[in-house]
Amino acid sequence: MAWKSSVFNGFIMVVIVLNSLVIGFETVEEWKVAYKNVFKALDELFLAIYTMEFVMKLYAEPRGYWKSSYNRFDVSILALSYVQVIMDELNVGDKILTPLRLLRAARTLRTISFIEGLQVLVTALIDTIRNSVLNVVILLSMLMAFFAVVGYYIFGYEEETGDKENWGTLSTAMLTLFTFVTVDGWTEIQKDLDKRPYSQWFTIIFIFLGHFIFTNLFIGIIIMNIHEATEKFIAQQKQEHEAILQMKKDFLFQRQRDDVKEMLEKQKNSQYANFEEMTRSFQQTLRHDDYVIMSDPCSNLTWIEAFLTTTDHLDLYTYRCQQIQFQIANVLADMAEMKLKEKEQEAALQASALPRGMQLFMRAKAAMTKKTA
Repeated sequence: MAWKSSVFNGFIMVVIVLNSLVIGFETVEEWKVAYKNVFKALDELFLAIYTMEFVMKLYAEPRGYWKSSYNRFDVSILALSYVQVIMDELNVGDKILTPLRLLRAARTLRTISFIEGLQVLVTALIDTIRNSVLNVVILLSMLMAFFAVVGYYIFGYEEETGDKENWGTLSTAMLTLFTFVTVDGWTEIQKDLDKRPYSQWFTIIFIFLGHFIFTNLFIGIIIMNIHEATEKFIAQQKQEHEAILQMKKDFLFQRQRDDVKEMLEKQKNSQYANFEEMTRSFQQTLRHDDYVIMSDPCSNLTWIEAFLTTTDHLDLYTYRCQQIQFQIANVLADMAEMKLKEKEQEAALQASALPRGMQLFMRAKAAMTKKTA
């Protein structure tokens, strides 16, 4: 489909980036006044392109388009943009137009629909918030409520010496503990608490529980969900790739069957004597990119694949036979060498067992034999 091509998606991405830049330029007060009509024309142009994109996608997949949450998000942004244009034409007050104009910045978020890596991260974050974060937030809230009550009675209960600014009520105590959880600016609060007993133990225990444990728990849940989302994304990509390959195979086989049927129909009114003769004549005119007749072993893809596989197996078996022959030859050579050494050792033992005179006689006889030879 055209709207799934990389060229089309790249064009829409460029439009989104340009629209984001225009929205950023429009925040400059001098340019906003000087180029008001230009910004309005560009906004209408971008809106027209987004509308064209929506119509093309909806025409290509009337039902499948609405299954994607990212497509529904794009449609909501497009609808709000049209509402803003209509309200602007009706000269509605700024109280209504200002929030709608602010929502134009959400167009930059449409890049998520075109970058698959961002989709994985967004999906993981949404799953984390929907499934796991609620339990973590409840536990953290219970912990903060407990320590808020403890902090109120220790640091803010007394009328004269209590710290009413940070621990005077339960809400202010919760806000102070939230500062401890984020560990941002807690040292200033701790300076006031150092004057009170048990304040350091209170701070250490709460920061250890609230920041180190719960924060790392939240990060661990996010990492786990990102890993699961990545695995699902990889599996989905494999399924889509296999589906595309299957579609190509089906198209190829259907094209071949259609060609054969067409040839059979032509045979009835052709000058060839039989189908084999017509096939042979047809093969002589084939190019390397033409479809071929599957009944011919020379062009049958299945037969060629089986032939190549068998050839590979034969090469493997030949190589193994050669290795076995080499091993047999090495073993025989070792055995022959061992036999030769045994004979030499036996001859040496026999020679050492003879008397001295007999040894001299044998040496003299061997020398005479050499001279005679």
